[in-house]
Amino acid sequence: MQGKSLYAVLLSIIAVLALALAVMVIFLFTTYNRISPSQEANNAKDLPQQTREVPPDEEARINLYAGEDGAGGDAIFNLKASPAHQNSFLKASVTIVFDAGEKKKHLETRTNLMKDCVGEFKEACIEYFRSQTFEQLSEDAAMEKARDALKDKFNSIISKRIDERIIIRVVFEGWIIQ
Repeated sequence: MQGKSLYAVLLSIIAVLALALAVMVIFLFTTYNRISPSQEANNAKDLPQQTREVPPDEEARINLYAGEDGAGGDAIFNLKASPAHQNSFLKASVTIVFDAGEKKKHLETRTNLMKDCVGEFKEACIEYFRSQTFEQLSEDAAMEKARDALKDKFNSIISKRIDERIIIRVVFEGWIIQ
């Protein structure tokens, strides 16, 4: 009699554990199906890598905030408020260096492409700097982080039109935090 009751107890324990495992599996599948990484992370991973080493004489530049005559080029960005700095801003000049193709044979088409995307590039700059505080942009590596983040964002914007990573780097020709 004692063997049958022990057998029933063990069988019920196994049944409870199996039920708990089934509930946990269902929970995990339903939870992880709803979680999706941000679009920016997906775009950056899906983009092809730089396809070639671009010599300096095959690079082209465009200043996002230059006037029609090519003068100027500075923009003022509001920064995220922090307890110590409620109304901070950054004055910066943003220049994009891009691949003009071998012997600059794609210079005209790629320059036109860049000019078509200037609005989206400016919007990306505004979004990035509005998410940064005075303290974050005052760190030693702040410019490097901004260059990398904006380069990836700009390449994801360009990737909607062509299937290449043509933006080589982002250059800040001015950087004044106030």
